[in-house]
Amino acid sequence: MTHEIVNKHDITFKEVFSQKRIAKDFIINSIPKSALDVVDLDTLELVKDTFVNKDLKESFSDLIYKVKIKDEDAYICFLLEHKSYKDKMTVFQIQRYILESWMMIVQKENKDKLPIIVPLVIYHGKEKWNLDTDLRDMIYGFYDLPDYFKERIPVFKYDFLNIGEYEEEDFDRFKLLTAMMLRAFKYAFEKDIDLVLRTFLLDLHELAKHEPISTVEYYGQIYLKYIELNNKNITEEDIKRQVDKLDGKGAVSMGLLERREQIGIEKGRIEGEKRARIKIAKNLLRAGAEVPLVAKSTGLSMSEVEDIQNKLK
Repeated sequence: MTHEIVNKHDITFKEVFSQKRIAKDFIINSIPKSALDVVDLDTLELVKDTFVNKDLKESFSDLIYKVKIKDEDAYICFLLEHKSYKDKMTVFQIQRYILESWMMIVQKENKDKLPIIVPLVIYHGKEKWNLDTDLRDMIYGFYDLPDYFKERIPVFKYDFLNIGEYEEEDFDRFKLLTAMMLRAFKYAFEKDIDLVLRTFLLDLHELAKHEPISTVEYYGQIYLKYIELNNKNITEEDIKRQVDKLDGKGAVSMGLLERREQIGIEKGRIEGEKRARIKIAKNLLRAGAEVPLVAKSTGLSMSEVEDIQNKLK
């Protein structure tokens, strides 16, 4: 998988799962209730750190939430699986991630006890993933071994969540917003553009019934941008055509397109004005004007003018 593909999925993954309401909903519907009973989800807090080192970046990226489990600090880590193929090394890569995370925590926080780290591996590729997610299942006859041997074999296990294989009924357990953004991942590799757009428009239409328009616009833009990243040839005409087919049900998307167009025009205007000021600054500097005067005349900052001056030299 190329860096371009990895990056575009990674950006959307982090935009979506960094939203606490989505992360919380996903956790509630992905972890068994018996485990949730000892998790204080009211303490859920996104942390800025990453436990992924440069060697593991090719395999997955992470998003970490700190939470209390039985009143002790713990971490629930969302790991986006980058590989588009099945890799038997995944179970070891995940455990390397956990071991290095513990080492980092011990060194950084100087603790003697280790926090629980729960890895939730999220995959949405086309290839069916039927590999073992528990190291014990990979060892011949593990469950028939005497306890002496069982106690000396580490438990390497992770939760594997294949969004690409979700059926429509699987989305029903999530709240509307979470379900909508998960569908974005499910249809990321779908070749039927009409299906992708129809799903997007109907999701947005339904969300608009329950959420403020600002929320609909925010997540709608993320979703739409993701569709366009995965489908380079898609046009606004394709979206408008689908709106017509749905008897106007996707009309809220037209507001997104108009808003984006306005932003684009405004951005172009600002960039045009900036280019004009830079051109004037260059002319003044070439004429021998001092940096403070150029900054005052053009509205550029001193550092910007100094940078222009250095480039001219």
